[in-house]
Amino acid sequence: MLIDWLSLKISLEYFDVEQVRHWQAQQDKIVKISRDGVHIWETCAWDSVRSDSHQLAFQITANHIRIQGSPARIIGDGDNVFSAGAAAALDLVGCQSLMVRFIAQHTGVDLPVNPKLWDVTRVDVTENLFLGSLAAVRQALSILRDCEGGRYRVSQQAGDSVYWSHRSRLRSGKAYAKGAELIHKMKQASTQKLTPLAREYSLYEIQMASGLLRLELKLGAQYWRERSSQKWHLTQPDDLKHEWESYFSRMIGGAEIMHDQDIYSRLLKVVDIDDKGKPRESQAKAAFSLWCLIKSEGWEKSKAITTKTTWYRNIKHLRNAGLSDADISKGNIVQLRQKVLQAVPVTSWEQLHNVYQLAA
Repeated sequence: MLIDWLSLKISLEYFDVEQVRHWQAQQDKIVKISRDGVHIWETCAWDSVRSDSHQLAFQITANHIRIQGSPARIIGDGDNVFSAGAAAALDLVGCQSLMVRFIAQHTGVDLPVNPKLWDVTRVDVTENLFLGSLAAVRQALSILRDCEGGRYRVSQQAGDSVYWSHRSRLRSGKAYAKGAELIHKMKQASTQKLTPLAREYSLYEIQMASGLLRLELKLGAQYWRERSSQKWHLTQPDDLKHEWESYFSRMIGGAEIMHDQDIYSRLLKVVDIDDKGKPRESQAKAAFSLWCLIKSEGWEKSKAITTKTTWYRNIKHLRNAGLSDADISKGNIVQLRQKVLQAVPVTSWEQLHNVYQLAA
């Protein structure tokens, strides 16, 4: 896993007023003017801060200094497929410290490094899974496009990518073909439509990366403001891993590949217990009936003809029985869980080379 994006902000109250005005005067401005020529507002534009091909973005607003970008781009050779150091170690404070120092060094803005003075507004946690080929990755993406239910509402699709709740300020997800993204970015960079990549990738590396499925969880400002159980600078790598696994595991499901005949027996183990200590068979039958209805009529129609209370109660039992949201939304025991759980989480180019050679 790695931290693929980090957005930070610090209040201007920690800086000298005159110094802030000097910094703001040096920034490009974005101005909104009404049709009749009235100045409505203006703000400093985001400034791309580069050192050779390494890059982050920097902005001074009316109340904050903001920094954002991929910490991987300023670590080592700028590899953002696997990265290294703090980004690969899921070390939030380490990434924050590197980014603050980078901006301070290349802008002349004297920024405090103390993490307690900064707020985090976005963290992207990413895992690379090797599925063997681009065809296998696209097959997995095809299944994921149909995954609905709760937090997994597909909100956008673009090429070899699937997004869930991409406008959410709490949590959102993304799945995409990493190799295809590398090719797209390199083409854009070659036509000067995009800042050059921090690291050039060889044809062999792109060929290996074509078998990578990238699953990315974005923890937004609302998460860090309302849902996190602790201050961001106290967050440990295991906390970020837990959030990633919690988000994607319900989508993918468990390791076991069930058949219809297994589902009812599993439902009997997860429904409520009656006064005699026996499972309530009526609940198991109701949940299994909903499963059969979804299989025959599909997710949307089944939901439309089922009362809200009954729907969510039976969906809860089906999930507890081990069905993933991908299973339920498709009305079929999909093979995605097997593909992903048998896939190899890859954390380095050396490891990718080894699994790629084995799959060849």
